[in-house]
Formats: sequence, structure tokens, C-alpha cells
Amino acid sequence: MKKNLSLEKIKDEQKKSRFEKISTLIKKTISEVFLTVDLNYCNGKNIFIMVSHVELSSDGKNAKVFLETLKNFSFDNEKVVKIIANNSSRIKKEFSSKIDLRYTPKLKFELVNNK
Repeated sequence: MKKNLSLEKIKDEQKKSRFEKISTLIKKTISEVFLTVDLNYCNGKNIFIMVSHVELSSDGKNAKVFLETLKNFSFDNEKVVKIIANNSSRIKKEFSSKIDLRYTPKLKFELVNNK
């Protein structure tokens, strides 16, 4: 009976580490995409977006990407979300071409309020 419990714990730890590796890979790849894709704010200013963290669904087919902007610049969060939504197809296309996974997860972007 104890062997089954320890085996289950080992399997859970392996599963968690796999999801952490995939989340880290997604975070790194999305960061690279944001560096290559020009996202312009009004008046021609470029937005510098950082990936805070990534939450992966249990099946690994959906990923929620949490984004932040620099605190020094006063960007309207609604406009930033709209800019990301307008460029989401281009971002997702770049992402899927750069990442090497069996299933490319569907991305959902959320902006973290940084005050």
C-alpha cells in the first residue's frame, strides 16, 4: 500500500515538472515573439510588454499568458488589451512557428494590473 502512495507522488511530481517545463518554454517563446512583433501605442510609441507568468491547462491545450507593461510609462490598460487583440493572429502565428510541441496550445492573454 505504501509503495502505491509513493509511486503516485512520484508520478505527480513528474507531471508537475513537465507542466513547469512547458510553461517556461511558452513564456520564453512568447517573450521572443513580443520582441520581434512591433506593437504600436497611439502617437507611434512602442509598447514594451513582459510576460509575467503562464498558466497551462491540465491537458496542455490551453495557456493563459499574463502580461505586464513597464511601470514607468503610463499606458491605458484597455488600449493595450485592444492592441494585443488586434495583433493576436500575428502573435499566434509567430508563436506556432517558433515553438516545437506536439500540440500548440491556444493562447489567451490577460494584462496584470501593476500599480
